[in-house]
Amino acid sequence: MSKTNNTIRTICEIGLFAAVGFVLDELQGILGKGIFINGGSIGFAFIAVIIVGLRRGWLPAILTGLIIGTLDFMTGAYIVHPVQPILDYIIPYAMVGLSIFLKPLYENAKNNKGKIIALIVITIVGGMAKLLSHYLAGVIFWADQSGFAWNLTYMNPYLYAFIYNFAFIGPSIVLTSAILVFVQARLPSLLKAQVIKLEGEQRAANQGQLIMCGGLILIGLAFFIFYLIDYIKSFQQYDYGDSFEFESNGDSMVISLIGLFIVVLGLISGYKAYKGKLESFKTMQLLTVIFLIASIYGTARLIRMNIKGKPQDFYQMWLAISLGLSILTLMFSEVTRKNKKAVISAN
Repeated sequence: MSKTNNTIRTICEIGLFAAVGFVLDELQGILGKGIFINGGSIGFAFIAVIIVGLRRGWLPAILTGLIIGTLDFMTGAYIVHPVQPILDYIIPYAMVGLSIFLKPLYENAKNNKGKIIALIVITIVGGMAKLLSHYLAGVIFWADQSGFAWNLTYMNPYLYAFIYNFAFIGPSIVLTSAILVFVQARLPSLLKAQVIKLEGEQRAANQGQLIMCGGLILIGLAFFIFYLIDYIKSFQQYDYGDSFEFESNGDSMVISLIGLFIVVLGLISGYKAYKGKLESFKTMQLLTVIFLIASIYGTARLIRMNIKGKPQDFYQMWLAISLGLSILTLMFSEVTRKNKKAVISAN
């Protein structure tokens, strides 16, 4: 597989797992409300960062974590200082990616037991790195004892910050470790990037391919610009004197990002078509990934609206359309791939 194809697959995996991680974070946040009144929740969202790291390395893992954290911040944040949201929202998941420097422990393990131990160690280190970010935010920005949860207003702020944050990160480490051990036992291929060798390579760019790429760029730009403007217009800030909170339409932001992904895909595919190296089924496969990301997000929003008792028609339509497009693009890519193999065999 060429370096270009490998880069594209890595970008797609970052996007896909970041979407999964964000959705898991969203869902565990809903389920954790009322228990952790100062933020935080028990869950296994950071498993997405670890899986990307094991498959692609520490840099993609950190990027995945940054995307999850940025999405978390952009969909609503409580801010008391310009630095505080960095520690509370943006970098905690990225900190998990630092544990991927221990990836050689997993790769060099001589048996399954060694790999399981390595996965547990990586998860513990990643979870503690995330804990460090939340802890620093706690002792620097949330040291007012009057706001301490669970009637712990008497406690030293340094001790409280550790106890409170470990209360959700500790169980999250255990839960994530258990899931990774299960994956290693039942589906170890998920933790290792697969190198797919494709038969043959298309060499002649044609007008139809260029038109398809141009269409992708125009459609993606339309969605990106329209929903980016809608997201900016939806931004609302609530000033509480010494702090402020903001809310925005996260759905518009996600649709805008999907449009941006389609633009990037169109540009890359158009360049390869111009060079005579475009394979249409690859483009369809990448579109399938984008629509799957939209489906995952739509599922999370549908669940959230159901829990809150709010209208769900929009999200039901979103889920139906994104799943339908995923199936159509996947079917088209498979038909194209089989037809190409048939041509190669005939030659």
